[in-house]
Amino acid sequence: MFTKVVMKTLLLSALLLAATTSAFAQGFLIFQNSSTTTITNNCTGLPAEGGPAQDDTQVGLYLGTVGTPVGSLQLVAQTNFNNPGRWSGGTRQIDTVAPGNVTVQVRAWLASTVYPNYEAALAGAYGGDGSVVLGVSTPFNMTMVGVGGVPLSIAANGLTPFNIGRLICVPEPSIFALGLLGLGLVFLCRRRNDSNLHKP
Repeated sequence: MFTKVVMKTLLLSALLLAATTSAFAQGFLIFQNSSTTTITNNCTGLPAEGGPAQDDTQVGLYLGTVGTPVGSLQLVAQTNFNNPGRWSGGTRQIDTVAPGNVTVQVRAWLASTVYPNYEAALAGAYGGDGSVVLGVSTPFNMTMVGVGGVPLSIAANGLTPFNIGRLICVPEPSIFALGLLGLGLVFLCRRRNDSNLHKP
């Protein structure tokens, strides 16, 4: 009987310790940008080229402990734009990374009805889907607060504005004009060389 009571007590203590540890492992931050950190289109052929990215743009928050390689950051939150160039993802609870200093990156993409996340959109773009439009922020470090702390916004703690675009942009008319001019010069040079060869 005594052994059963001891075992139950130890089991209950272990469960309480695990619950307490997981509670302390939860971090919180505010996943939104601001009017000074908007995302813009920078590729010829996009709607509103040079202006704010549109409302159908999706955005993901990638996060890891400081020192985590950018390619290994985890997707911890995702939302869509609710204003041109901006999103408001609210306060997010992050269970996979403990509070403290973290490395953060934001990744954005269009064609969201086809691609559920940035990685899928990137694979689609490399696979030849010219409709995919995407971009990433510069990675930055910030402090993620724990339970009871006041969450910090990524917009005020290192996020900088960035652009989205196609991997291969649609060439501008001036580029086509330069290409035609170059071809014309090559043709003229060949003609002159041919005529010089046929002279007696």
